[in-house]
Amino acid sequence: MSRPGGIGPRYAGALASGLLLWAGFPPFDQGLLAWIALVPLLWALRGASPSHGFRLGYITGLIWFALLLSWVTLFGVVTWALLAIALAVYIGTFAALLRWFAGRYRGLDLFLIPLSWTAVEVFRSVGILGFPWGLLGVSQSRILPTLQLASLGGGHFLSFLIVSGNAALITLLGRPRGAQAVGVVLVAAVLAGALGYGAQRLRTPLPQRLLGVAVLQPNISPLTKGAVETQETQLAVMRVLTEEAREAGADLIVFPETAIPVNLFGFGGLAGEVGTWAPDRVVVASSFEAVEGAIRNIAAVFEGSVFRGTYAKRRLVPFGEAGVTPGRRGAPLPTRLGSVGVSICYDSAFAELARGEAQAGAALLVVMTNDGWFGTSAGPVQHAAYSPLRAVETGRAVARAANTGISMIIDPFGRVLARLPLGRRGILAADVPRGVQTPYLRGGWFFGPATVAVALLLAASAAVPAVRSWRREPAFTRLLAALVLPGVVVVAGRHVSLGTAGASAWIVPVLTLIAAGLGAGWRGLAFRPKRAVLSLILGLLVVAALGSVMIVAYARYGFFARFAPPAAGWVVGGAALLLQALAWEGWLRGSVFTSALAWKGPGVALLLSTFLPWAVAPGGSPEVLIWSLLMGAVFGLIRWRTGDALGLAVPRAVGLYLLGTLSVL
Repeated sequence: MSRPGGIGPRYAGALASGLLLWAGFPPFDQGLLAWIALVPLLWALRGASPSHGFRLGYITGLIWFALLLSWVTLFGVVTWALLAIALAVYIGTFAALLRWFAGRYRGLDLFLIPLSWTAVEVFRSVGILGFPWGLLGVSQSRILPTLQLASLGGGHFLSFLIVSGNAALITLLGRPRGAQAVGVVLVAAVLAGALGYGAQRLRTPLPQRLLGVAVLQPNISPLTKGAVETQETQLAVMRVLTEEAREAGADLIVFPETAIPVNLFGFGGLAGEVGTWAPDRVVVASSFEAVEGAIRNIAAVFEGSVFRGTYAKRRLVPFGEAGVTPGRRGAPLPTRLGSVGVSICYDSAFAELARGEAQAGAALLVVMTNDGWFGTSAGPVQHAAYSPLRAVETGRAVARAANTGISMIIDPFGRVLARLPLGRRGILAADVPRGVQTPYLRGGWFFGPATVAVALLLAASAAVPAVRSWRREPAFTRLLAALVLPGVVVVAGRHVSLGTAGASAWIVPVLTLIAAGLGAGWRGLAFRPKRAVLSLILGLLVVAALGSVMIVAYARYGFFARFAPPAAGWVVGGAALLLQALAWEGWLRGSVFTSALAWKGPGVALLLSTFLPWAVAPGGSPEVLIWSLLMGAVFGLIRWRTGDALGLAVPRAVGLYLLGTLSVL
């Protein structure tokens, strides 16, 4: 196939892939489209440079994520726009990486295309900022034969196969010859065998050891959950549903997320009362627990009056659960019916959590969620699609209890045995098998990390000649000095005692600023007095705009900001905060940005100055990291246009104070 003609057709291809990817997920939920969705983008990428490839991939990602996550507008249009803008970077990175690989490893497109996509997808799914929403494998949640492939290597393996199908199609359209034709035939044979495996697995008998499970769906608005005047009503609803589940013969009864509107334990705890609602059954209850100054989103197992253990939500929603203490324990909860693995809401999107519980002996997986915040949008349906995937990966039945829906009971092959839609109150009851072993649990899960390792090895091998040439460039040497000298100070300041408790708040910033000046030269700090005022004004406008969006969003859900002075007071605390901001801006937007700009231009300067804090100071909450990355990117653009860095110190200090205020709401 000839290379695509002009700019218009290329961008049309990128746009088409974004639309097709969107259609593969709820609300349209046409998962078969995922097998062809990337073909227009791959067609547009033929012959493109890595930078042009990034732009094309970014368009695909922006269209896809903006439409896929349209329900995020419930939390504000700005929040939705920023999330789509950020996530599109991953698809742009896939396209750029693919084109960079293609220029160095010719004739391997059938392998490089799925490898690049899967490696980026895995990277997007892990770490403190992991966001595994819209993984290609999840699009197959209703297509049972293909979904079974997740039992071999998980959702990422399924994504790899889907992209392999796209790669084979684009190669066919290019009229393959010789080795390429052989490759297409090989891919087709592998996909046919995979589908045969899925069909055969669905005919395999499941264990006959059955467990009666019931999930409760009270359909209570999340906006009333914290209201004191409705607590008695909420408890009455839960008690009635629990009794109905007991009468239906369920052995195990599962509550949705935060179903008990007060403490189960601690002051005013209702653990004793909840345990009497079904005294001869196993009950997995839930609450938003406030005990000894810590707030946790928990699940607790009761067998009558006997308490068997708790699980606290581990993956918290950034900003939505700021101030909540995450759980650390991943072991399944013991019951007389066997161990139960628990995921609460966002937990269920992370494959490693369910996998760990299944490997530790969980006979059943429980998902407790409250998707009422999403209303009747596509959000609840997209979230529910993860449960069949988790069932197939782990070979465990899944009982999904959702406050307002969608509640489901799913067998180990991902078949939905019972389902309660949005906006209904009631119970679901079904008998489920205890579970089966899967290759995924026995080591197949390593497929995803392996794609990252292979991609890194290929990238490192291809980059060796370039790195050797960089060493001879004076601009690169200056950049290394700008990176290393202040970086050593920052890292040392985090791990070396500096005497009094507050000394580091003053000593480390001063040393960082001095090291930044020495690393790139004092002019590299980029202080332009005539432009500093413009940098300051633009920075303050950005901080005020984003801060206002966050304050309004929090207030909408009953959390109101209260602006108190720093612990050391307005004068001393404010001065320390400003000094820290001055040091970071002098280093990042000053020394690093100036050196990188002279070496490779604004793109590299923006990337390095934005992501460097992630490398040298990886701790902290997701909220702090997201804010840092967002401010870093915007401040980098301001620095580029104004030429001034130090004028951004005041906006940075204001942003840090505002973030500290909001993160404890």
